[in-house]
Amino acid sequence: MRIVFVIDSWNPGNGCIVATHRLVKELQDRGHDIALVTTAGKSASEFNGEVFEVPGFYLPGVKETMVSMDFKFGKGVKSILKKAFTGADLVQIQFPYFMAGPAVKMAKKMDVPVLGACHIQSQNMTGAMNNDNNLGDWFFNNWFNFELFRRVEAIHCPSPFAADLIKSKGSNAHFRVISNGIPRQYVPMEKERPEFFGDKFVLLSIGRLAYEKQQTMMIEAIKKSKHKDNIQLLICGKGPAEDELKKQGKDLPVVPQVKFISDEEKMTYLNTADMYLHSSLIELESLSCLEALGSGLPCLIGNSPLSAASQFGLNEKFVFQFDDIDQLAAKIDYWYENREELTEMKAKALEMAENFRMDKVIDSMEQLHQDVIEYSNGSSNNLPLEEKKMA
Repeated sequence: MRIVFVIDSWNPGNGCIVATHRLVKELQDRGHDIALVTTAGKSASEFNGEVFEVPGFYLPGVKETMVSMDFKFGKGVKSILKKAFTGADLVQIQFPYFMAGPAVKMAKKMDVPVLGACHIQSQNMTGAMNNDNNLGDWFFNNWFNFELFRRVEAIHCPSPFAADLIKSKGSNAHFRVISNGIPRQYVPMEKERPEFFGDKFVLLSIGRLAYEKQQTMMIEAIKKSKHKDNIQLLICGKGPAEDELKKQGKDLPVVPQVKFISDEEKMTYLNTADMYLHSSLIELESLSCLEALGSGLPCLIGNSPLSAASQFGLNEKFVFQFDDIDQLAAKIDYWYENREELTEMKAKALEMAENFRMDKVIDSMEQLHQDVIEYSNGSSNNLPLEEKKMA
């Protein structure tokens, strides 16, 4: 099957693009012919497939954030879209931005089946503009609907939360819930515990260092912990909040390590830390929690109403009130004092992870692609205009 992915950037600067890289590689490994419509960049130039390059631009008000993420919006140039879609079996559009509307129109004009995807929510945009407010959310939700979510008959959603969200904002498409999946390399491994861990209780968090990730809450909770003298917090990533986080944690008895890490270090930490900590406010699934579960590392997760991540809490002891530092401190203390129970929960983490392994994910994506094609050519009625959830 020839599938054309329309995605503003191919540089892996955010979760959607990283997830799409993985999806595309898996589909290619199964013999599918994948092409991209995207802006120029080093990653696009190295793509193992056909690339149709569109002009890119920055949006005033978020340029600094976009530059830091190596991201540009793509322009939906009709001639390029037409050339890209010629001979395609399916078009899949990953972002509801400026290029999405023209891409849907061109695909439908050419009678090429088209599938949308939900990998963004309004708060990602307002947060990037440092202007988190209801008016901004209203504007971006309506823009996303105009460009994509009300234009297509089917949308891939990475979580039930994502499907419920865009349904509540007015889309009447068919929503197929399929996880972004756990990459194959995230399995339990025998790794030597780093020397600097010592006998400390090690909490790991991986992700962009930014306001919406709420890493400041982790540091404040450890300050309130009864066991702060023996807790090592690792906050791994890069982003605009790095200096603030380092300053905030410098007075702790065990200073948190705030740093960017290599893939090798990441694998070591995921397989030797005691627990994963996730406090993000905004999340349509959470790739980092999936990676932790795949490695057998239980996750302590905030229940933000704007995040799907708490679905990965193994039970209520692994979920905390997203805005309650005292409760987070208490949960950390509980698991510090119950290490044997925590170790036993690693098996539960791996059991949950089996539902999100990549073979199952790609099987479901291939079925969705086939359903969209058959529905578009009138040979199937598998896409009723109502929500349909799949694992």
